[in-house]
Amino acid sequence: MPLDLPVGSATGCDDGRAMEEPGFEVLLSSGGDRGIGLVQVVRSITGLSAWRSRQLLQAAPTTVVDETWFESAADAVRRLNALGARADLLCRWCDRVVSLENGPVDPGPCSSPYMSPDGCPASQSRANSTARL
Repeated sequence: MPLDLPVGSATGCDDGRAMEEPGFEVLLSSGGDRGIGLVQVVRSITGLSAWRSRQLLQAAPTTVVDETWFESAADAVRRLNALGARADLLCRWCDRVVSLENGPVDPGPCSSPYMSPDGCPASQSRANSTARL
């Protein structure tokens, strides 16, 4: 079953208002060499056929999932990385690539006009982000 692909989600602000979270993309840097297992994971993440999933893996570097919640994107990245592919997240608000192991590739603060640097999932430590999952 493919991931739900909402464009952001509402979270609570300090003053009680709802604030939209940024969308995240799943970026595939390399397709790995685990064959059918990796194709099946791509199929379950994207809903594509086996043939299209294999094409997507061979087209790396490419985007696997566009605009989804942080939790869904992080789950997809973990599943891809567990089978030998190399995948990362891209925050659509601050355009920073986020590695689940190491945090943001660019450690600067979130440049989003919509979210405080402390509230951006791309800026949080991996211990905080994985605890949310």
